[in-house]
Amino acid sequence: MPNKMKKGIFNHIWLKLLSLSLAFILWFVVMNVEDSAISKTIYDIPVQMNNGDTILKSGGVYDITEGETVSIVVKGPRSIVESLDASSFTATADLSHLSVTNSTNIIVKPNNIVDSRSRLLTITLLNEYVTLSIEEETEKSIPVKVITTGNVKSGHALGSAATSPNMITVKGPESVLTKIVEARAVVDVSNAEEDIVDTVKVGCIDGYGSAVQKDNVSLSIEKVRVSIPVYRTKTVPVVIKTQGSPKDNYSVRSINFEPSTVIITGENGKLAQIQSLEIDDIAVDGANSTIETNVAISDYLPSDVYIADDTTEIAVSVEIAKVITKEIQLNSSSITMNGKNSEYEYQIVRPISFKIKITGFQDELNNVSADTFNPRISLADMNPGEHEVPIVFDISDKFKISENYFVIVNITKPQ
Repeated sequence: MPNKMKKGIFNHIWLKLLSLSLAFILWFVVMNVEDSAISKTIYDIPVQMNNGDTILKSGGVYDITEGETVSIVVKGPRSIVESLDASSFTATADLSHLSVTNSTNIIVKPNNIVDSRSRLLTITLLNEYVTLSIEEETEKSIPVKVITTGNVKSGHALGSAATSPNMITVKGPESVLTKIVEARAVVDVSNAEEDIVDTVKVGCIDGYGSAVQKDNVSLSIEKVRVSIPVYRTKTVPVVIKTQGSPKDNYSVRSINFEPSTVIITGENGKLAQIQSLEIDDIAVDGANSTIETNVAISDYLPSDVYIADDTTEIAVSVEIAKVITKEIQLNSSSITMNGKNSEYEYQIVRPISFKIKITGFQDELNNVSADTFNPRISLADMNPGEHEVPIVFDISDKFKISENYFVIVNITKPQ
């Protein structure tokens, strides 16, 4: 009996050990399924450059041509890898150990991960080196340009901005300096109605208008003083006049232009003196067809007066058309006699009928008659007898009567 009990106990122990082993294996399998190894690519981890002063101390400056950032493939347990990003790693390069090709290795280490967990990660670099371009330091002077953002208060406009200083010196590698064309100061002018004076930080700009941000580029001054006058605006009409004469038998038929008004700005005293923008030199000498031209507004403004909006030109179209001369019959009965004395009698004795020559554009002459021009004579203060009296016509800009016409009027006093 005791042997049987002892044998039963041992059998139960082996069963328990077997159950425990199976449970452990099951747990291990489940954990490996749930926390299996995965890979993840992480891009653009900034590379920290160490010991760059060793290059500077030797009188050189450097520009990073490759390896400012590094991308990696990290492999490890899902529970760790899924939450990783660029901020989870530190990338460094030691610039005191450069190869003959001015390259050095990039080293990437995980941040804020317990050592025991970080050992579970495998890191593969997609780009392994930092490559430098090492040059002697050079310098050049560049202009300071002011860029404004926002809009001034309605009815106001900006004058020309000035900076102090207006030139600064920039130092760095020649390969970088050749790209830099100006220093830019950005000023917010939102709702401004008074002159703006501000101290503004400047940045280097390349020929494409992009910022040049390099650690190896230094400026002689980091901030400049910016002054921008703020003026009131004034809207004035545009007046266009031609200069010269078209070809024989041709004339200016119409002048069209756009815009018809411009908004100008400047000191109040100067604005008060300007009532219109007069453009009086559109040349039509010898022209026999329509003339189209764009005129720069600034060429017709006095100094210290500016355009207040984006309009810079006036588009002008001068229509030149052929003119003809037409003879129109005029009867004396169609002539109005003004200024008559009620005590006298008046009679046009000659000519009774004659032709007048009218010059104009053909299509506009088709429907005109002598009555169109309201022919009339003035008889005021004339005494009895025969008088040669000039005929007066109403002539618009469309027509021209180049000759003078007269009639003989006999004035009598009834008995």
